Parts: sequence; C-alpha cells; structure tokens
Amino acid sequence: MLEYDLVRGANMIVARMFAAVAIGVFLATPLFAAEDDPKAFGQFQELLLGIEKRSFEMIQDAINQTDLTNRILSHQRVAGDVEELFRNDFWSIVQGEFDSGFLAHGPRAKTELVQFAFENGQGRAWVRFSPPAYDFAYQVFDLRHDSRGRLKIVDWFDSSRGMMFSEFLGEELLTAKPIKETTRNLISINSPTDLQLFQVTELLKAIRDREAARFFEIYEQLDEQLLAEPWLSRRAVFMAHDLRDVERFAKAYLIFVGAHGENPNMALITSDFALMVQDYESAFTALQRFEQFFAVKEGALPAKLSALALATGKPEDAEKFAVKATVNEPELELGWWSLLRARAAVGDFNGSLEPLEHLEDDFSHRLDEAKLRRDKFRGFAELATSQEFKDWRASRD
Repeated sequence: MLEYDLVRGANMIVARMFAAVAIGVFLATPLFAAEDDPKAFGQFQELLLGIEKRSFEMIQDAINQTDLTNRILSHQRVAGDVEELFRNDFWSIVQGEFDSGFLAHGPRAKTELVQFAFENGQGRAWVRFSPPAYDFAYQVFDLRHDSRGRLKIVDWFDSSRGMMFSEFLGEELLTAKPIKETTRNLISINSPTDLQLFQVTELLKAIRDREAARFFEIYEQLDEQLLAEPWLSRRAVFMAHDLRDVERFAKAYLIFVGAHGENPNMALITSDFALMVQDYESAFTALQRFEQFFAVKEGALPAKLSALALATGKPEDAEKFAVKATVNEPELELGWWSLLRARAAVGDFNGSLEPLEHLEDDFSHRLDEAKLRRDKFRGFAELATSQEFKDWRASRD
C-alpha cells in the first residue's frame, strides 16, 4: 500500500489552503432571527443541546417510534425475522446508528445551528459541525409538531453519508440477513442473474461482518453492470477509505463519481474524496454543487470554495467566495482569512487591509511582518513587504 494517510491527507491539504494561524471561536448563536415560530425554535434549542453533547437520551423523546420505523422499513424489504428484531429492539438499534453518525464528526467538532424555518406545524433545522481540521459536515432535520404541540424529529439528512437517516438504516438492516429475495430489490438491474444475486448477497455479508478483504475479493470479480450500482459504488469507496488502501480507493472513487457525480446529496462527500486523490478541480465543482443544493446562508462552504478556487488558479472566484463568506457570516474568522489570502494572492494589498483589520479587531490577532512571513502562503510574504501594509501597520502601532 502506498504510504499516504487518506484520513488525515485531505484534511491536511485543505488546512494548508486555509490560514495557518489558529482559527478562533466559531459562532455560539444562530445566523438568523427565528421569527417563524418562536416556540418551535426554543424547543429545538433543547434538542440542539443533546446533539452537541452527542446524547441520544436528550433527543429520544423527540422521535416518534412508529413514524420512524415505518420510514426506515419503507426503504428496503428486509427479512421477516430481521424486521421483527428491529421492531422489538428499535431504540438500541437507532441509538447505535445515531451514535456512530455523530461520532464520525469528531468529539471536538462544534455544533452550530445555521438556519431554522418552521411554519404551520412543520419545518427544518440546518446544523453545522465544525471540526478543527475544516472538514465541515451538515445535518438537516425535518421537524413537526404533534397534536400536543411537542416538537418531533421526522428524519434527518447527514452530509457525511449523503442520505437520510431512515434510508441509511434501512440499508443497514438489509445487511443483517442478506438473502436473494431481499437483495433483489436493492439493485437496479431489471433481471439480475443468479450469479449477480449471489455476489450481492455475499457482499452484504462481508459488509455486515466488516470483512474488508472478503468484500474486495468479491468486488474485484464483479461485472461492469454491478460495479455501476450506486449503493455498491458508495460502499466500495468507503470500504477502501477505511482500509486506507490508496490504489483501491482511487479505483473505487472513479466508479463512485460515475454513479454519484451529479447527485447533490453526495456532493460534499464527492468533494472530500476528490481532495484525497488531489483532484482539486473536481473537488471545487462538487463543492459548488453542494453549496447550491444546501442553499443556506452561512460562511464555511464559501470559505472552503475560496480556498479551492485559489488551489485551481481561479483568483476571481477565490475573492468572490471569500466575500460571500464574510457577508454571510462575519463572525466566522475563517472567512476573513480566506478574503485575506484571496486578495494577497493577486497583489491587492490595499484590499487586504480590510480583512487584516477584522482579524486584529474582532479576533485578537496581531499581524506584523514577521508573522506574515512565517506563513507558508507565499502571498503573505509579498503583502508583508508592501508599502500599503507597512503604512497600515505603522498607523496601528
């Protein structure tokens, strides 16, 4: 296997694109005024605390067991005894998947409510997870009021999985007891052969048992028709990622892009995977697709787009997205670093003074010539020697 850490690799690449100076405290309050339904907003604040603490017990009462059970089982036809087991052990199974999904964002990731909308008894909440390594993730909660005015979580989308929780868990249940009768509905091939059904069934068993070697032993014998199955391409790229097998990951990534490249649900994952193979153009394109799909006014996505625009030689786009980040979320320090880099990169030293002032006045940095020169971003060294910067520094000392 090639000596490259896939898990840390992409994060480190993006981190180098962003400011080398430590990022400060992120938002502690939402980016908007919740005027649609103050009661629902207050109720979700209590749930948000449970999400922040990664405490299933704090949000369990907001989940309607019957509703979520029906949603989960509507996605896949599972074996009868598996369905019975799931119904009888609903809470422990849901909690297990809840915990694994939230732990994937990391214990140090800040949890931030970036948008909330609620009207006529139903709505949505958009939540951002902000880890120190800048690999932002998002969850979107579908909400409703029950007949007694209690806020209920209907389901939620997780950008790190690219799908709704109910859809993901439905697929997980299918792996518990894979048989031909149930796997037939998983694949999109109209008339799968017995061999194809057998191979899919064995793949699901390998996924269930976490046997990566067995999974790829079968996977590498599949025909092109099966390899192109969207669910399988997703499983394969995640399996290779978890193995940190660069060669298998690179191959699985290409198949994954072929199956999901235009899928906005998978766009953030696609962008992160593209970074891992250092395909910055694809990472930039996929992240744009996700930002348009996500359609929320916040600063982290445009700040990351600004960094990718610089990496792909698009200075005008870099400034455009950096400005968007600072306008959308002026309290986000990362946006001002993005704007400083975007303007310094094209020699706009006068324009660089605006983000410099915000970084000093709002985030308690002191940016002198020595500090800028120590940064790995070459544009800062040129900025540090410019007359505009020297005059600005002298005026503040």
